[in-house]
Amino acid sequence: MRFGVFDHNDASGRPPARQIAERLDLVQAYERLGYRAYHMAEHHGTPLGITPSPHLMLAAASQRTHALRLGTLISILPLYHPLRVIEEACTLDQLTGGRLDLGVGRGISPIETGFHGVPGDQAQDRFNEAFEILRAGLTAEVVDFHGKYYQIDGAPVVTRPVQRPLPLWYGTRTLDRALWCARLAMPMMALVPSERVRPLTDAYRAEWAAQGRAETDLPPLGITRSVVVADTNEAAMAIANRAFVRFRSNFEHLWRRFDVPLPAVLSADTYEGIHATGHFYAGDPAGARAWVARHRDVGGINYMALELCFGDMTAAETLRSAELFATEVMPAFAS
Repeated sequence: MRFGVFDHNDASGRPPARQIAERLDLVQAYERLGYRAYHMAEHHGTPLGITPSPHLMLAAASQRTHALRLGTLISILPLYHPLRVIEEACTLDQLTGGRLDLGVGRGISPIETGFHGVPGDQAQDRFNEAFEILRAGLTAEVVDFHGKYYQIDGAPVVTRPVQRPLPLWYGTRTLDRALWCARLAMPMMALVPSERVRPLTDAYRAEWAAQGRAETDLPPLGITRSVVVADTNEAAMAIANRAFVRFRSNFEHLWRRFDVPLPAVLSADTYEGIHATGHFYAGDPAGARAWVARHRDVGGINYMALELCFGDMTAAETLRSAELFATEVMPAFAS
């Protein structure tokens, strides 16, 4: 099992410049504490993300870190021209010295893609074309493509990535996409409750083996979950419940403003309610060890990306949680 950090960087109520500076300090702490990677979400026109360009944030983080992998979960491909994504990905991989993990997807919110002129019913087709171009551009020196949405004639790719191949990550809820990820040897994040993760990871492993690859060479197969660890269960839950009020408001903001049905992501109205289902965790390190083991065994995963900071959590609260998890939970899964 390996552990990374996932971050929406949603609005905390603090000034944006202060919050961004705090986040970059935390990224340095995550590296010091031994987390594998820092993954940023991408959202637009919503307090769910105050840094809507994760590539810019990762560029800043690249200059403060040396070993921590930096990535997106995800970059919304339909919102960019594919050549721009190729160029930015190659630049980020150079800035990080070969530490970029580029997560890609179509985006969860048709409201957000609509702001950028991409109707929700076009997002998947646009993603499919953009992904094909991206894969070509990360390995070829010239890109040619002729599709419904993109026409590219002999475009040179001058800056090359350090990593060959550059890792492309994908989040999915479906068996078809799990098999697709396995065929392409892509790290996969399962975007479902843990009892529904196992069919995806089992399908991935079966296809991986069918491709003649060894189990020991599996890439990350993971989930994202919110976690708050403190010295006592009561202290952790108090922080989580308080911070979740603002996070939930940030999450629901656009959907309620435009009267669009909310996606079935948050399973209860309170953090404590979600904790009761086992999906999120707030408590002491001993409970966190048992919680991780359950998700590993139920879901068949080898990776967790933890949302350690959300809502109005302070930098000090987040750092203490990250320290406790790194020193008292992660070593139990090091083997």
